[in-house]
Amino acid sequence: MATDSIDQPWVARLAREGLYNVVPCFGFHPWYSHTLSLEDPAPEKRAHYTALFGEGDAEMCALYDALPTPRPLREALAEVEAYLEEFPGALLGEVGLDRSFRLPDPRADAPHKLTRLQTPIAHQRTVLRAQVDIACKLRRSVSMHSVRAAGQTTDFLAEMATEPSFKIIHLVLHSCTLSPESIMAVQRKHSNVYVSFSTTINKRQPKLEAQILACDPLRLLSESDHNTCTQLAPRTHEVVMYLASVLDEDPATYGSQLAGSFFRFRAACC
Repeated sequence: MATDSIDQPWVARLAREGLYNVVPCFGFHPWYSHTLSLEDPAPEKRAHYTALFGEGDAEMCALYDALPTPRPLREALAEVEAYLEEFPGALLGEVGLDRSFRLPDPRADAPHKLTRLQTPIAHQRTVLRAQVDIACKLRRSVSMHSVRAAGQTTDFLAEMATEPSFKIIHLVLHSCTLSPESIMAVQRKHSNVYVSFSTTINKRQPKLEAQILACDPLRLLSESDHNTCTQLAPRTHEVVMYLASVLDEDPATYGSQLAGSFFRFRAACC
């Protein structure tokens, strides 16, 4: 699953090699939406980041200079659409909204240090909408990230529901952090919305069992949500066993039920 300008071609290369059973996903994660400019051509770095984050002192300007060179959103969208067309089975993802994430300082003398910069939610939402519009056009399912953005997410889904083309695709709220009540309300209003959980992200949530029980069991998915390849299978197995336990399902057969749900998710709605 792609996240930024660097790894889109990596995902494509892996899919082209055909050595693994890969379902490629292309899209720009909200953590990297700050690198996309709504202007075309994109302005130079300092002008772009000043417009996005505000005027700053000399230290802030130095940080702006160290951030990635912005590229036009139009160009990024064209890239995503081209990859989705090249791979007919590909999905859109990971895209979404995040009100918690702060940009890391990219300078070599500050590894893993977080800045106070947060991409405005309005900018994130513009980037998200533009990408989901492509998914609607090409009838592809969507993996959506949502962190501390429950209200914005439900508003976005309500906005998209007015578009007939949105109703014929599926969207999953991955490693979902919405409350049980919100999950139930969202799935009641949107028959094309799935919910996925991972032990990597969701296990520490105190209401995880209630969240799982709030889901439509036919629109419930599992995932590893882990960035280390050696952990993908173990983490996925762990969450499948956990879901089976909470739902009182037979662990020996529940995996097949989840697989069926995933294949329905990948397909366009009838």
